Amino acid sequence: NRRIDLRHKLILDIFFNLCHPVSIVKNFHQQKVRIEELICVINSSLTHLHQPLSTRVHCKRLSSIERENRRSTKMKSALLLLSISTIGSWAFCTTQNSHRIQQSHSTTCLKDSPDDTEWTSDFDDFIPGSNPDSDGDTSSSGSAPAIASIFQKRSTRDWSGVQSRQFSLGEDMILADFVGKMGFDEVTDWEYYYQNEEDPKDRKVVQPNPFDESKPKRTRKSSGSVVRVFRGEFVGRLGGTLRSQGLDNRVLVKEFTGKMALQLARYEMLSVGKLQSELLADNEDAADGLWIQVASSRTATGRTDDSNVCELVQQLSTARKPAPYLGILGEVNLAELEDEWDPNEFYRALGVAPPKAGAIWIVYEYAGLNTCATYSEPAQLRRSRIPPKKTFFGVQEAPPLPEWRKRADYVVKGIMKGAIEALATLHDNGIAHRSIGRSSVILTSRTQDKAEPSSVYATNANLLSVKLADFGFSGLLEESTYDDEFLMRAGSFGFSFRKGDNSLAATNFAMAEDLHALGFVFLGLILSSLAELPRLDSPMPATDEDTLQRLLGEIFDKDIEQFREYVEAEEVWNSLVDYLDENDGAGWTVLETLFKAREKAAENKNSLSVITARGLLSNPFFQ
Repeated sequence: NRRIDLRHKLILDIFFNLCHPVSIVKNFHQQKVRIEELICVINSSLTHLHQPLSTRVHCKRLSSIERENRRSTKMKSALLLLSISTIGSWAFCTTQNSHRIQQSHSTTCLKDSPDDTEWTSDFDDFIPGSNPDSDGDTSSSGSAPAIASIFQKRSTRDWSGVQSRQFSLGEDMILADFVGKMGFDEVTDWEYYYQNEEDPKDRKVVQPNPFDESKPKRTRKSSGSVVRVFRGEFVGRLGGTLRSQGLDNRVLVKEFTGKMALQLARYEMLSVGKLQSELLADNEDAADGLWIQVASSRTATGRTDDSNVCELVQQLSTARKPAPYLGILGEVNLAELEDEWDPNEFYRALGVAPPKAGAIWIVYEYAGLNTCATYSEPAQLRRSRIPPKKTFFGVQEAPPLPEWRKRADYVVKGIMKGAIEALATLHDNGIAHRSIGRSSVILTSRTQDKAEPSSVYATNANLLSVKLADFGFSGLLEESTYDDEFLMRAGSFGFSFRKGDNSLAATNFAMAEDLHALGFVFLGLILSSLAELPRLDSPMPATDEDTLQRLLGEIFDKDIEQFREYVEAEEVWNSLVDYLDENDGAGWTVLETLFKAREKAAENKNSLSVITARGLLSNPFFQ
């Protein structure tokens, strides 16, 4: 009758996963679950398994089991932990007479479900203490709470299953080429005090000479390369499914190696997982935790998980309104390849060394490689680097640039407005980015041509999709005060938050920091991309972030009028000044609001007034 009950599906998933025990075994010591109890549960269910079903499963996976050739000493641990992986977001709930499995989406509590929602599982006939190796005392065991807490947290923060899904390299995806390396800069803003020798507590802030290099207001320390970036594509059944639906089967893979990089990967997975959970809030299967269960047993439920991946890709990139952040699809299962890496073959194929032990490879949707950093350059210089084309009538030079006004509208109403909408989405979902820069604002498209929106000839904002990336330093707005550096920065603006303080003022300041950083991204973008060079060799004023921070913060003391006079004095920015002056200086108002967001948050710390990214969208500058 085509009916497969929960017991059969559970055991089916366990057998399918037996081919890949290593990825589960490495987390064994972190689970701290008693082996005897779950082995007893599994053995009890195995006695009810029909022989034809087990025979089909065994024959189907026999060649894979022989190929893997895992040591038999690991099989009990693997069987235990694979059963945990298969259960996914299901939590074991212990009652006096039976063991039940119930679905949970709120805070974990080991209580019986109401009569209208409780349902019977195939473990109802399991009698505690039936395991001959067990001591029979199940009431004091910590197994049930441990399992429940693990999967309850996973299901509530990541409905898309990206923290559970592992792709097989070669079977699900391949690597095409090595893109480059990434790192981060540690920026420190300094304040100088005059201290009274008679009263050490009597200090006042003094402004050093802005031209004194021995007393900088800002220093920058580079971390070096901590992340490697590869370009790949889905192949096999998953790749064919994506292509059949008109979706892009290309992916971006980032390798995180080292203690610091692994921490960045963890925060990125948590933040993006939460955002994608909100994206899938209308999907009943995802909200019920079924996506997590399917993703954790991908080898057994591959076709269902492929369908989920396709839906996630569609929601992230090609929907009517794509997600304004770079989505994560899962990880690469490196554990199954630990004994099969050929360093020489890997180097010959990609030109770099293979991954180190303990590395994490995160698989992202493919949104191209163009960011605000690549767009922030005078249009004349970008056009000059376009190679001429050979045609039937001879060599054809690059076409002339679009009108300056059209390019300005594209930058403001397309790129800048899209970035503000992306940041507003993050804040609406309780996420603070904390490290916004030009390279973290991706310019992409819903079409297959991801480079088209970043072209120097692009003027149609409807084809543009702006995404925020690099969430390694992100976190929840409500948890900002747990960061000691955040408390120090807030203290310099007159706040006195305590660790763990979840006040409106703390949330307001956390959002204001993102707005402040985004303001300097916008300023560098318009000053560079909309500059009009009279000649290609004409000198261009510096527009890097440190220079702009120094000009606004130290020289002009955040006076937007004085900064406007500085910009107006440069001939290359004449048209830009006129553009920002329109609608009673609406452009300057937006920039000033972003630059002084932190100061405004300090002024409103005792009120309910909040500056939000979404509120800026009503400014006439973006209409």
